Amino acid sequence: MVSFSEREAAYLGQHRLGRLATTGTSGKPHVVPVRYRFDPEREVIRLGGRLVEGREKERLYTRHLRGNPQAAYVVDDVPDEEAWQPRGILIKGLAVLHAEGGETLWPGFGPNWIEVIPDFVTSWGLDLPTFPTSATG
Repeated sequence: MVSFSEREAAYLGQHRLGRLATTGTSGKPHVVPVRYRFDPEREVIRLGGRLVEGREKERLYTRHLRGNPQAAYVVDDVPDEEAWQPRGILIKGLAVLHAEGGETLWPGFGPNWIEVIPDFVTSWGLDLPTFPTSATG
């Protein structure tokens, strides 16, 4: 497991949505937006999803993780679209599936959730200002 810098931890605390990448047995990657919570004490990412009534099938990313528990998760944004200076964090690691407790992540979430335990973290642009500064001051 790796540690997050102060800047990375602060950035993760300011956002709630990222993209989860998984790979199934076919080798084809799959990427989906998934809401998260960052646990700064354990330095893990907790992912969950809304409970959808009548949904009979397990989500594709969950099926992928049953066969290959390695995942990548990206949280990013572009605070100044004119200057186009993206910033974000890429997290890779072991994804652990949990069958209960997801309801505590967000209201309306189902019991299933995923914990990503990082073994690789890289970030870019986190030293950029949150809002663009004007040329006139």
